[in-house]
Amino acid sequence: MPVCLFHTQKTMHADVSRFSLGNPMVFFQRCGYHTGRNGSYERRLNRGMQFPRFHVYLENQGDTLRISLHIDAKAPSYEGTSAHAGEYEGPLVEQEMKRIQDAINYFQAARDND
Repeated sequence: MPVCLFHTQKTMHADVSRFSLGNPMVFFQRCGYHTGRNGSYERRLNRGMQFPRFHVYLENQGDTLRISLHIDAKAPSYEGTSAHAGEYEGPLVEQEMKRIQDAINYFQAARDND
């Protein structure tokens, strides 16, 4: 299944075969992400700083995984809330989604050649 990219008003998504991704935790670690809260994955834009960071959520939809991506620009403003300043579209988000898609294609090709 090719990567199907689209975005809505609130977030950018890519739908991929869950088989092409392999183990999601291993895949995202290879892409420079670490495991975040609630099964999400995070990658900091600046070494040593918690924010800004890319934030990926996965949604299992049978044989398809939906990858949802956004940038957390800063920490939640109010204690006890999860609301934060986030970017859900734009050049940085598009470039990162392209980087993820390229990695999926690369690792899929490598598995196909084994």
